Amino acid sequence: MGRNTAYAPRENHLILFLDYDGVLHPDPCPDPARLFENAERLARVLEEFPEVGIVLSTSWRNVRSETELLEPLPEILRHRVLGVTPNFSEFSAAAARIPYQRHAECEQWLQMHEMASSPWWALDDRPSWFAPYCENLIECDANCGFDDRVSACLSSALAVARKRYASGVDFVLA
Repeated sequence: MGRNTAYAPRENHLILFLDYDGVLHPDPCPDPARLFENAERLARVLEEFPEVGIVLSTSWRNVRSETELLEPLPEILRHRVLGVTPNFSEFSAAAARIPYQRHAECEQWLQMHEMASSPWWALDDRPSWFAPYCENLIECDANCGFDDRVSACLSSALAVARKRYASGVDFVLA
């Protein structure tokens, strides 16, 4: 999905890879009324961080069109979407990444867009799809998704990254 969107993150891009199931709503989600129930909470967190662009890493990308992927998102999130991760079957990954397909898909998107050095995080409920101890993963509980705990984690991670880039240092002690 190579989209031209009105949203343009500031020069120092911060990338958020976003899963749907288990993040924006519980997984499984038998009640259609609960689909995307956590999207507004995510939108409120990101209001404080205009430099964040979203890349959809959800499995929904394999069976839905671009329009269908964007439709359920609040407008504030929809306009931040920079694209979708490639499907793991579409590229060759280093042997070390093969068991961690979602992680490899995120890294492949960054490489494809010449953003390999950009700070990134993934909101996902499947830690087994990422390398062990992946510092970029902000894990959600599939039963509740993007709750207050995860919201605070993401907000803190983004605030630290903002300080890091504002000061031009390689690390910040929080």
